[in-house]
Amino acid sequence: MSTGSPIDDEAREDAVDVLRDLLVWQLVPERWARVEVIVDALADALDRGDGDALREATAELEVSGPIRITRIGAQSPGPVPVPERTRDRANHLVHSLGQPPRPGQGDGEPQPSGGDGDGSPTPAP
Repeated sequence: MSTGSPIDDEAREDAVDVLRDLLVWQLVPERWARVEVIVDALADALDRGDGDALREATAELEVSGPIRITRIGAQSPGPVPVPERTRDRANHLVHSLGQPPRPGQGDGEPQPSGGDGDGSPTPAP
């Protein structure tokens, strides 16, 4: 059940773009942990069909990407590639977002039977 606006094509495209970018990011482990939380929120928004939450998670993910500045004296481990779980989740979401549901599908509405897909009954032989 959706609580925000519907998910439109622009929101889908923006989310796909940032998820694809995420696959090549190099971040410190603490930042990957935060990214994983955001990816989970994005997945939840998609599951609910909540366009507002999807756009919010996408924007948060965009600003969570790599920064080019390293603090002087930083003692944390260096950046690492995307963790396998996050990579797999992002790939799954890219696939899911790339295929918008057709009208009447995924919303509990039964599809009309018909041989040619136009909704009219198939004539008897």
